[in-house]
Amino acid sequence: MRYLLRVLITALLVLTVSGAAAGGAALYYSKAPDTSPGDAFFRVRPGDSLGIIAEQLENRGFIRSALALRLYARIMKTDDDLQTGYYSLPPGASMFEVHDILLTGKQFLVQVTIPEGLTLRRIAQILEEKGILIADDFIAAAQSRSLLDELGIPGESLQGYLYPDTYRMPLDTPPESALRHMVGTFFGKLEESGIRREDFAPEELHETVILASIVEREYRLPEEAPLIASVFKNRLEIRMPLQSCATVVYVLTEEMDRPHPEFLTYRDLEVSSDFNTYQHYGLPPAPICNPGRTALKSAFSPADTDYLYFLVEDPEIGRHRFTTTLSEHNQAKQLYIKGR
Repeated sequence: MRYLLRVLITALLVLTVSGAAAGGAALYYSKAPDTSPGDAFFRVRPGDSLGIIAEQLENRGFIRSALALRLYARIMKTDDDLQTGYYSLPPGASMFEVHDILLTGKQFLVQVTIPEGLTLRRIAQILEEKGILIADDFIAAAQSRSLLDELGIPGESLQGYLYPDTYRMPLDTPPESALRHMVGTFFGKLEESGIRREDFAPEELHETVILASIVEREYRLPEEAPLIASVFKNRLEIRMPLQSCATVVYVLTEEMDRPHPEFLTYRDLEVSSDFNTYQHYGLPPAPICNPGRTALKSAFSPADTDYLYFLVEDPEIGRHRFTTTLSEHNQAKQLYIKGR
């Protein structure tokens, strides 16, 4: 019935557009133009009327007649139902198919992969490079008090809660929508790992995310992540400075806008910042990156050890040596230096 209706409507369009019954084949105005641009993007902007959309489609060669599309949409009573967004219109699409694509709102989606351990700023840059949104708008939205309250996140930013994953987003995604999606994925992945948000007070959850962000930037071998988490947990319990190099690198790169250092100097360890865990006891005031599954699981369930120190043993693969006392740590350091 839908096909017959379209044939009848097309015949009516031929009469209306050409002014004569013998205006060519009955389906002429519904077919793709001979010079169709093929698989190309078309954008419907907020506020675009049916007339504007139809004219743009005709001007760009997607349809033969703007008037034909307008008449068809009015007969089908879809004048005001075409959806805003970016669309990929396939080659050879008929006017009916173009109409239905815009009607269903099935937009072109960009696939973007967010690696583990990136900061809010770097994620914003990646999304902007993909044409999904504007980086500055994304950062501003991530620091919006109203959005933080809506999502129940303490602190001054959503950094730490933007789950590293592969996403598919339309071009020109509103920053708030992207952030809600990524934070929702974060809590969904926690739930899959057996970690329920309801089991933690907001501040307790936030502190664990901060710890996970440090673990994320310290470990390289997944099996060592729970051990590194245990070192920091044990230090926190006895009010021993965390002395995490990752927090110093964060200060240098994010707060001081310096290139990522190949190594840290003693002078670097003295930089003034609340994030410098060589200079301040306890956790830094906020997450230093957005941790992934391994770091999060390790922070919520650290290994049960009495370790207080770890030192790189094999820099090529990132293996560490874990020790309990300072003398053992110094001995491990000497062995590492001799080995080098």
